[in-house]
Amino acid sequence: MKNFLAFILFILFVENSLAQQKPSAFQQDEPERYNPVTDILGWFVAEITYGILIESFLEKNTPMHDAGLSPHPYFYRREGNYTYDKKSVPFRLEANTSFHLAPAKKQFGFVAANLRFLKRFSAQISYVKLPGDTGLNYVSQTDISFSYHRIRTRRFDLWYGLGAMFSENPSNHNGLSYHIGAELFLPERLSIEGQAHWAYFDPVTIKNYQVQLNYFLYHWRFSAGIKNYRFPDNRINSIGFGLKYYF
Repeated sequence: MKNFLAFILFILFVENSLAQQKPSAFQQDEPERYNPVTDILGWFVAEITYGILIESFLEKNTPMHDAGLSPHPYFYRREGNYTYDKKSVPFRLEANTSFHLAPAKKQFGFVAANLRFLKRFSAQISYVKLPGDTGLNYVSQTDISFSYHRIRTRRFDLWYGLGAMFSENPSNHNGLSYHIGAELFLPERLSIEGQAHWAYFDPVTIKNYQVQLNYFLYHWRFSAGIKNYRFPDNRINSIGFGLKYYF
């Protein structure tokens, strides 16, 4: 009798242990508990990211929120690319070219076309032909990029964007490019502009930095500045002179 009772107790103990280790079907289908901290943290990160890259809630009631694109810089006195309460245009087409002088009597040219639209956006296609006797594998470069103009005031314009770059001669390479730029408009039809551009060709990164001074005369822009290309095993420092037309 004692042995039988001990056997029954042993069976009950095993069943209870198995029941604790294996959840029931009801327990398996039970939804996860709601965690408000996770949702609040996710919302906070999303708002901060959107505010930095696109627009913060503090800017929605400022003139910059609805800033219009001017026909060309200094179309209105003391105003650059954007105007607040004057006549603006829905889009603007720009074309520019520049000629660059590098050491050892090397020279190269740059051409580009830029379309600005919907106040905040622009698309550009550019082509540069670098010196062919520098030992570089990336002689001709075509870049197609899109930009978002993050800061749009009467005197200051800041933008960033992504693009695709195609390199030719002597071998073909395709890569991803990204850039950031800014332009500060000064009195008397002058501006200072700076840009940084990176192109990634796996596993090579090509860097391009540019600073220039611009002078505006009606639909024309005259510029002079310095441009620096940095390759893995070489670099090109140049002085450039450019011309731009606003249609």
